[in-house]
Formats: sequence, structure tokens, C-alpha cells
Amino acid sequence: MKIALAIGTVFLALLWTGFIGLSAALAHWVAGQGVDLQGGLQTIAQWPLPPWIALWTDAGTAEAVRATIVWSVEMLAAVMPWITPMLDWVAPILWVIWAFGMVGLVVLAAVGLLLISRMRKRAQFTGARYAD
Repeated sequence: MKIALAIGTVFLALLWTGFIGLSAALAHWVAGQGVDLQGGLQTIAQWPLPPWIALWTDAGTAEAVRATIVWSVEMLAAVMPWITPMLDWVAPILWVIWAFGMVGLVVLAAVGLLLISRMRKRAQFTGARYAD
């Protein structure tokens, strides 16, 4: 049981580290794009809807979705000059969040190991046998 807990903890730690690493890399890339990203956002706003969307929705709904996307992109492009300098801080903040998550994971694993040990001691005291 302790081995299963350790393997599960390592697996979750690897997933958490991979997620934060990818997120930090993406944030670093977005921060490096700066002005180019703003032009890319405006290109996305001009992108026509693919014809296969008409198979799943009616034209009015598809156009409403497109208008919402265009509005969202325009709003994002409007705040991009203020967001871009702050993007340099996103990757370090993500790694701080990673550290808090890892501390929490290790604490939970330690509590789990403590509870497993107490179950074993109680089982030995009562004469019951738990399988590992």
C-alpha cells in the first residue's frame, strides 16, 4: 500500500510539473511575441468560418459565435499593450504555484503514509491482517 501511494505521488508530481512547465513555456512564448501577437489576434478576427460548421449549426448561430469571437479578440487586442509587460511575470508566478502544489502533494503523501502505518499498528494490535 505504501508503494502504491509512493507511485501515485510520483505520477501526480510528474503530471503537475509537466503541466506547469508547458504553461510557463507558453507564457514565455506569448511574452516574447509582443506586438506580433497583437497582429495575429487581428488576423484571427478576420478568419472566415469553415464551411463544415454549417452542417452542425444554422447560419445565424454560427455568425453569432463568430461575432463573439471577433469581439473577444478585439477586446484582447485593446488590452494587449498593458498585458504584454505583465506576461514576463507569469512564468515565475507559475513556478511559485508549482512549489506550493508540490508542498501540498508531499504533505498529503506524508499524511497518507502516517495513516497507513497507524492502520498496520492497529491491525497488529487487534490481530487482524491487512494485505500490503
